[in-house]
Amino acid sequence: KMQSKRLLGALALMLCIVGTVGFWGKKAPPAPKLTPAEAHFVALGDKFKSFHKDPVNIALHFATTPMALVAAVSMVNKAAKTSIITMLATVIYCVSLTDKGIPTQNVVASTVMMGVIGVMAQKTQALSWGVHAALFLAGYVGQELAHHLTGEATMQSSYQGDATFLSQLAEHTYYLVPLVFDAVMPRHMDSASGAEARGWMMDWMVRVYHLLPFMAVLVMNFVSKDGAMCFPWQFQRSRVLMCKLTSKEDVANLDMIRAWTMRQGPSKTTSSHWWHTAPNPTTPSTSVLPDEQRKAFDKIATCKTITSMFHEAFASTWQLDVLNGMNEVYVSSPSTVKKTSDEVFYTKHIDGPYYYVPFASCFRMIIGMDANEEITTVFDMVPTEQAAQKGDVLAFDFHRECHYIRKNEGKTNKDFRIVLKVHYCIYPKWALPFGRLLGWLSTRYNKAFRALFLFTINPKTPFEHFSAWNVVFWTKVVYAIEAYFGYNNVVYIGGLALLGWRVNYLIFLVGTSFVHYLRYINTYYHRTNVAYTVFKRDVLIFKSLAVAQILYHYVSALTSGFTVTPQELDVAGLAMVAGGYALSVYTTHQLGVDGTYFGIELGFVKKQKHFVQSFPYGVIPHPMILSQMVALLGFHKLDAFRAAWPYLVPAHICLYFIHMMQEHFDIHAGAQPLKKKVA
Repeated sequence: KMQSKRLLGALALMLCIVGTVGFWGKKAPPAPKLTPAEAHFVALGDKFKSFHKDPVNIALHFATTPMALVAAVSMVNKAAKTSIITMLATVIYCVSLTDKGIPTQNVVASTVMMGVIGVMAQKTQALSWGVHAALFLAGYVGQELAHHLTGEATMQSSYQGDATFLSQLAEHTYYLVPLVFDAVMPRHMDSASGAEARGWMMDWMVRVYHLLPFMAVLVMNFVSKDGAMCFPWQFQRSRVLMCKLTSKEDVANLDMIRAWTMRQGPSKTTSSHWWHTAPNPTTPSTSVLPDEQRKAFDKIATCKTITSMFHEAFASTWQLDVLNGMNEVYVSSPSTVKKTSDEVFYTKHIDGPYYYVPFASCFRMIIGMDANEEITTVFDMVPTEQAAQKGDVLAFDFHRECHYIRKNEGKTNKDFRIVLKVHYCIYPKWALPFGRLLGWLSTRYNKAFRALFLFTINPKTPFEHFSAWNVVFWTKVVYAIEAYFGYNNVVYIGGLALLGWRVNYLIFLVGTSFVHYLRYINTYYHRTNVAYTVFKRDVLIFKSLAVAQILYHYVSALTSGFTVTPQELDVAGLAMVAGGYALSVYTTHQLGVDGTYFGIELGFVKKQKHFVQSFPYGVIPHPMILSQMVALLGFHKLDAFRAAWPYLVPAHICLYFIHMMQEHFDIHAGAQPLKKKVA
């Protein structure tokens, strides 16, 4: 069932490369004296360009070349039953490009593409031999058709009958990816090679520097393949985990702890707490669980039901550490909590501040111990909720998950709501330092927050009231940043902005313009247990960022870099932009925002897929996508914009088209084999 997804993912990421091909390099300086290797590549590049002058032919090569290479490499993986050989060969090949006289920006682009090809070949090796063959033939024959359609001969035809055919074919194949990039990049030799002028150590340092983006591709693949890190273009599932304790031993342990807690006389005006482990030496023993109850707590925390829940959500080989320094028995007060620090639990909030510690997660678990109906824990970014009753287990990321407590109108608990708060740190074993660091930081933070919480739980003095207000205020600020923008997006966009500022703006443009398409494709395919509100937030952010950049460059092209007032507007192009986006907005109104963003397919909108039949539905196929394609082509129609950014809009169109085909044929995990549609 992974085959369609892998095929679609490979095509999407490869076609995304189209978006980079017009964007590399700077204004060419005076040509330096060429080394023999550089002169050889220039001569080979000039020959390649003589057979690839048509922009359409070149653009199609950025689809057909990766497709054929992914298929070829993936077939080797399938035959060898491992991807180690081809990944090692890819690394060796990329290193070898650094001393072949290829310009630096070309080396970077070519090695990044080869890294993506290697990753995609790894992910698609489970495809059948027939699909592999079809992909390879589509890529190879597609190149031939591209030449035929544009009336250009193939480079291979120029040496087809030569005695040195095999050696020229080998050279052509070796340089194919750099030659395709060379056809669209300004060629300035800022020496990716130049080894003759450097010592061997400096030479290798320069090579490693040029290969950093390629290595970044491999590292991102490694850390994201098992969920240790999730990038904005990937499918993001809900990280709220649920199960239920039903074994006699687990239920007996819950009953024992609850009975002991009730004997302690919990407060009826504020929440009450009993710690698993004393936060500090001065903590009174009456605030800590006695040995018998602590042992029962430990058995529950490490029971098979709970550990299985974590290992099903993450890899079974991941390390799961119990953080006893954070664990407690928590009792909810039935009284009002306004103007005290208890209010933070009823305010939308995130529990902890260490969002940015990578590769590890600290989970807080709520285990119900009674027939609670009055208080529900709500996770609004998923969205999901649960009123934890006896044996119900509810776990969520302590530092990343937005949530709050809601009192249900018309429901009143007959007794106190008592829960166990159990905490874990889970991480891949290779990320042990990060896991231990996050566990230590989380425990230290929890102890400090406990002290502040207890200080402001029943404020009397003006300073205590001010401290309680601060707790609630900053809780709301931290929540708002995650809810409306997302800390992961802050890091990703901020990092690209820094690279764009210090290195080249094109890194930022390419890195932010196509994320939403890949997220559409991944989410539509996986669709199970999706963090739906997070999905809507992210795609809206990246789509807005992409359109804003296109609009900026359009106005810049129209005004010659904001230096003159446009003398003549492209009326037809502007009409396409206005009409396209107007139809898109109207279509969104017809479907509703949730319907627009796969709410029906993902199960969040309880309607049939084709419930809207009024215009534009039933008249225009896929009006949401086609209308935005028209708008994008309206931007592209302006000569100055097209000259400045020749491949930007085509890249958007390619990815939109892929997703449209995915929707049309309903390609997703668990889908039935494609059948002919009945009208």
